[in-house]
Amino acid sequence: MGRSMLNSIREFYGDAPRISDWLTVEQTAVDQFGESTQAEDWLHNDPDRARIESPFGGTIAAGFWSVSLLTYFYRQTFGEEYPDGVRYALNYGLDKVRWPAPIPVGARIRNHLELVNVEDRGGGRVLVTTYNRIEIEGVEKPGMIAQWRTMMVCDAGGRERRSLPRAC
Repeated sequence: MGRSMLNSIREFYGDAPRISDWLTVEQTAVDQFGESTQAEDWLHNDPDRARIESPFGGTIAAGFWSVSLLTYFYRQTFGEEYPDGVRYALNYGLDKVRWPAPIPVGARIRNHLELVNVEDRGGGRVLVTTYNRIEIEGVEKPGMIAQWRTMMVCDAGGRERRSLPRAC
């Protein structure tokens, strides 16, 4: 892999942390996540019971739900799927995932993303590691922190960047 491709990926992410827009945590999204993963739990999916029995005063988002939002936050932050010259990317893994604070339903959250490493893995593949921190508005501790590792597969000749539609 040429240095120009690695530099292109580094430039795409930039040196400064990137911050997404705010997202309001909706009960319907938390419910849909519980249904689709077959992991419904009253702490996440029963607002009436959670209001009475939960130490949090209501329902909270499942920790894995916050992890599942990383792709959404990435695309929302950059407005593009991939850096120029990248054909596709695959999730490679997560490291150091922690949930320091619960994310209440109704809260607003946003992701802070920083580039950690860009590594040439040969065969047109580049392993990109980012540090992600999901901030909960008005809460000191983050709702989630994780290093996200993505394997990017590069085109031989480059291609046009594909922009994603922005939400209204």
